[in-house]
Amino acid sequence: MKTFTKTLTTLTLSLSVLGMANASTFIAKDNSVTTELCMTAASGNRIAMSKAIKNSRISKLDLVNKVKCNEQNITDFVAQYGNSPTKMNLLINRSIKKGSVTINDIASL
Repeated sequence: MKTFTKTLTTLTLSLSVLGMANASTFIAKDNSVTTELCMTAASGNRIAMSKAIKNSRISKLDLVNKVKCNEQNITDFVAQYGNSPTKMNLLINRSIKKGSVTINDIASL
């Protein structure tokens, strides 16, 4: 029983150290709106992100196209460093209107 307990304790400590080594820690450079959006996006908290977007008064289109986090656009930043990046990027990209293209063949007119 003592061997099992020692093995379990060693395994738990090893995994916790690995988890700390892989965790990304960010320190806000300033108190700007865009920094707050980047920090909230990396946290993975979708409710907090929705509130931050609303409070910032930045459109989601501008958020995706103009906000830079560590010299990356916000979706790439979240994909690389964020918690639950898929869900956060779905939230960020939701309701962005996609363009459409129509082609008219003028030779057939």
